[in-house]
Amino acid sequence: MSISRRGLLAGAGAAAVAASVPAWLLSRRPEAGPRTGRPEHVILVDWDGFDPGYLGRAPTPNIDSLAGRGSLSVADGVYPTISNPSRASMSTGAYPEKHGNAAHFFDDEAGEAVGETRFLAAETITEALAAEGRTTAAVQWYMVHDHGASYGDPEHLYVQPGGLFERRVDVAVEILNQRPVDSGGASVAVPKVPDFLAVYGPDLDAFGHLEGPESPNIGSLVAQLDRQLGRIVQAARDVGIYERTAFILTSDHGMTGWERSFSDGFVATPGLGRGVELVAAGRSAAPDTEVVVVKSGGRIMDVTLRGRSRTPERLAEVRRVLEGLPQIGRVLGAADLEALRASDKLGDFVVEAREPWGFGLAEPEGGMSRGGHGSTQEGRVPLLISGAGVRTGAASRDARLVDVAPTIAALMGARPPADAQGRVLDELLYG
Repeated sequence: MSISRRGLLAGAGAAAVAASVPAWLLSRRPEAGPRTGRPEHVILVDWDGFDPGYLGRAPTPNIDSLAGRGSLSVADGVYPTISNPSRASMSTGAYPEKHGNAAHFFDDEAGEAVGETRFLAAETITEALAAEGRTTAAVQWYMVHDHGASYGDPEHLYVQPGGLFERRVDVAVEILNQRPVDSGGASVAVPKVPDFLAVYGPDLDAFGHLEGPESPNIGSLVAQLDRQLGRIVQAARDVGIYERTAFILTSDHGMTGWERSFSDGFVATPGLGRGVELVAAGRSAAPDTEVVVVKSGGRIMDVTLRGRSRTPERLAEVRRVLEGLPQIGRVLGAADLEALRASDKLGDFVVEAREPWGFGLAEPEGGMSRGGHGSTQEGRVPLLISGAGVRTGAASRDARLVDVAPTIAALMGARPPADAQGRVLDELLYG
C-alpha cells in the first residue's frame, strides 16, 4: 500500500510540535482505584513504527488517560525488527525461530530473494480465541487474515479498508456499533461486539521512512493518532463496554535515522569477491553470483554465500571484511542470529549500518534524513495495557513483544496460542 507524504501531513495537521524531554514514563500519574474484574473485551491498537522516543513530542491526552488506568512501559521486540516477522510474533506469542515468518532473505532452493510474506507456522491469538468460541475482528491487522479472522465471517471478521489510521478507526467504530462494514466486497455486520478487536495503523512507519524519526512533523502525527485512539475509547463508552474492556497499544518496531546510502558501496566492497549481486525481492540471482545481498528496512542487509564460496574459510574471510567496514556497525552470523531467536531462513550474515549510513537505494536529497529499521537498534516498542483486569500503576521491567498474545489470552481467561513462547505479564494484571 502506498501512502503519500501529503496524505500523512494532512492527517497529522500542518503545525509541527516541538520535542520535549522524553521522560514520559516518569511523568505519568495513575488514577486511584483498582479495576479487578476480568475484561469481557480486549481492544488491541497496533501502530507500525511507533518508536518509544516519539512519546513526549506532543500532548497525548488519550494515551495519558489510558496509562492512568493501567501500565505504560517499553517492551523488547524480535529480530529482525521488520514488520511482518514482528507482527507475526505479536499475534502468535512465538519468536521467528518458531512461527517461521522471515523477510528480505535469499531462498537458495528457489534461487530468488524473498520480501515480506504472511507465512505463519504457529497458531495466532485469534485462532486460539475462536477455538474457544470467542468472537474476533481485525481491522487490517493483516497477520491474522485467514488465521482466525476472514473476509465475510461475522464472528471472526477481517476487513482491509486501506488508507490512514483514521480510516481504519472509522471502520472499527462501525464494528463496535454492530453496523455493516465492507469485508472483501461483502457487507457484513457482527452479531455482537467482538470479544477481541485489533486495529492496525501504518502512518508512523510510512512517515518515519519519508522524513526520519527526528522530523518536526512526528509530534503532530502522534497527536493526530492519539485523537483517533480517543475515538476508539469513546466508541467503547458509547456501546456500553468501556468498564469491561482492556486496551492494549503497542508496535512492531522503532525507527532510527540515516543520511547516506551504502548500498552501492557495500556491493562493490573489495574482499567480497567479484560475484556479488544486490537482488530485489521476487528477483532471481544470476547463475554465477556467489554472494547474494538482500536489503531490508533501510538499516540491514542479508548476505548469503553460495556455490564454491560457501566454505568455512570463505565465510570467516567475508566476516572479517564486513567487520572492517566503517559503515557497518554490527555483523551477525549464524550463532548470533540463533541467540536472537531469529528465523533460520536468514542468510549467513545480517549486517547493520552504522549511523549516519543506511541501505537505501538512493541518497537522500539536500542533506535530508530518512528513517529505517531492521537492526537491533529499533528493537524497543511502547507497551500500554489499561482498563479492566489491569493493575493501576504497575510496571514491567522485562516485557517482550511475544508476551502480548499470552497476556491477551490471560485477560480473557482463555488458553494462549499453542506455539507461544512468551509469558503472561502477571505483574500487570489482577488475579
